Amino acid sequence: MKKAFIISFLLIALLTLLGLPIFNKSVKAKNDDFVSGQILVKFKSGTSQEDKNKQLENNKAKVKNKIEQLDTFVLQVPANAEEKVVAALSKNPHVEYAELDYKAEAFLVPNDTYFTQRQWGLENTGQTINGVVGVVDADVDGPAAWDTTQGGVKVAILDTGIDQNHEDLSAKVVLQRNFTDSPTPDDLYGHGTHVGGIVAAVTNNGLGVAGGCPNCQLMNGKVLNDSGSGAYSWIANGITWATDNGAKVINMSLGSSVRSRTLENAVNYAWNRGVVVVAAAGNSANTSKTYPGAYNSVIAVAATNNKDQKASFSSYGVKWVDVAAPGENIYSTFPNHPYKINKSLNYDYASGTSMATPMTSAVAALIWSTPYGTSASQVRARLESTADKISGTGVYWSKGRVNSANAVAQ
Repeated sequence: MKKAFIISFLLIALLTLLGLPIFNKSVKAKNDDFVSGQILVKFKSGTSQEDKNKQLENNKAKVKNKIEQLDTFVLQVPANAEEKVVAALSKNPHVEYAELDYKAEAFLVPNDTYFTQRQWGLENTGQTINGVVGVVDADVDGPAAWDTTQGGVKVAILDTGIDQNHEDLSAKVVLQRNFTDSPTPDDLYGHGTHVGGIVAAVTNNGLGVAGGCPNCQLMNGKVLNDSGSGAYSWIANGITWATDNGAKVINMSLGSSVRSRTLENAVNYAWNRGVVVVAAAGNSANTSKTYPGAYNSVIAVAATNNKDQKASFSSYGVKWVDVAAPGENIYSTFPNHPYKINKSLNYDYASGTSMATPMTSAVAALIWSTPYGTSASQVRARLESTADKISGTGVYWSKGRVNSANAVAQ
């Protein structure tokens, strides 16, 4: 089952996923692919504090932070010496692993008042969206699912933040924390607000848009900064925070082409504690893997258009992409103040696997509120087994395009 990079995490967002090669000994990482003067290190169990201090001193490193749940240190090291220090520590018998603190970015291809006319992903009646006539029922059947359940669990949006006073969204945020170098948990980039609205915008309130899981609550974990980029350490911290504070679904519309032990450990931490983790496949229009989406404990999501076809920009690969969901020309919330993506204030369209991911997270959240919601593995199995086997299934993704009505039907 399982591009964007600065493994400050690629929000599968405003930019088409960039092709960043996986770092290894023969490929030198670009300086803007990772956090300058910073690396991630995990010592082997049983290593004494004296030995740890010795290794830090020998490599002119200082502890900047620690991801407690993963027993992983964020170290400050001399600028331009990051790879040299990683190489040295990787050879040390006391070190389990050492790696650069890569970056990831948002995966967006920017491009109720509006539910019937514009929210084709939830209910496709053949509407014309940006000049393209849709195919009836090429959607996730949101309204049909809501007749069974409207959800109610916490969904963590690990992204660029969420607009703090949006008319259709801010009331749904029950907890928030900023893990980035931005001074605010607010969304000054624009991506996280759009993603959050897809999951759980206030529904049936006579304005704006409807969320895929109407009664779900949102946790705003800002792990991408005001430029749409985030360090792996920020993302890992966000994952463990969401897990420890009651999230049942974690949405990551972001990614990078570089593998990371720290990031993999973080998603495994969530999965092993009963959290469904959903991440974007990327916008590279090829089969290159994106992380964290490509990890086994994560549901990787490709994007479809309003004709139930793979979106042209979507990454794909039957061996690692699990499901697909509507992700092209998706109408949702945007900040009500100036923001970097610079779409319309309050509401607008956006495209990307970043949009398909929250569509899927909303379905997972609905399942949690049914008799099928007994465990993360059961929720995932239900989501995947009830997906519609549209054209492209078995070629671009393994399971199908998600269908919320099928998923919650009893």
